Amino acid sequence: MNRETDMAQDRLPPLRALKTLEAFHQSGSVTATARALNVSHSAISHQLKQIEDWAGIRLMRRDGRQTALTEAGDSLAQVINESFGAIRHEIDRLTMREKLPVSVAALRFVIPNWLLPEIDAFMAEHPDVSVYVQEHISDQPVSPEPDLLIGFSLDGQIPPGAEPIIPGAAIPVCAPSYQARHAISDEADLARATLLHDEDMRMWRTWFAAAGLAPQYEGETRRLFFSGSALICDAARQGLGVALCREALIEPYLEQGELVRLSDIRIDNASVYYLALSQHGMNRRAAIALADWLAERNRGRWKPADSRRRRSRQADAD
Repeated sequence: MNRETDMAQDRLPPLRALKTLEAFHQSGSVTATARALNVSHSAISHQLKQIEDWAGIRLMRRDGRQTALTEAGDSLAQVINESFGAIRHEIDRLTMREKLPVSVAALRFVIPNWLLPEIDAFMAEHPDVSVYVQEHISDQPVSPEPDLLIGFSLDGQIPPGAEPIIPGAAIPVCAPSYQARHAISDEADLARATLLHDEDMRMWRTWFAAAGLAPQYEGETRRLFFSGSALICDAARQGLGVALCREALIEPYLEQGELVRLSDIRIDNASVYYLALSQHGMNRRAAIALADWLAERNRGRWKPADSRRRRSRQADAD
């Protein structure tokens, strides 16, 4: 500790003396102060004298048995009151913040298909932590800012400090009943299928180009539009058409046979869902615990798209 630090600390009077002056300012008498602090009358007089000696200023006016604050004493006592009040308020705020649920915001499609099962497993291991889940719309700010955000990046560029958590590559899928009804057996058959779109139509145009079928896409394909990937996936499961869905998020539907994979050609291979702690989330132990748990649980869980493609082709060959 250097000399400047020593001098700065020397300019602070004893904490007990400060507390005594605060209590005296609030109670108005030595007797009431002694009662409030549960100490003797002489102990209060000693503490008040100590802070006077330390300050080198007359803070108390004594008239027989009556003791009152001077103007300087009253001014100092008010500053002490405000300072201790600010400390108490901040401690209360920090304590309450730790007791609040950890807030997590995620895209609508991510919540039921990935986040809720993960939250359920986390809370089984951390029963003392409460979690608040809220939906957010891509590319729009979330208000109030959550402790934890599950965001999406189309080009794979994520915020500093964020953790990539789920790959975003998309594949064409439909319900088994739709595939059978429309006799879809290869990529070219998709040109006559009902294509399920979001508003910008980018994904299907990109997929047909990747499949070498761009002219067919610009032809007489049937199209059905939805606001968001969650509705698109629901429509595909109900047999309304063919959807491009984020493969990692529909694995349960593929495994259960609700959806079938129609091609190994993927688009948006660089895209990723990521996990990011907000500034105030970084100061919450429960939020950090959830973020670390999600990151560790999903690290290495997802195989690269090329690896999945090779396994699929090998199975077809067998």
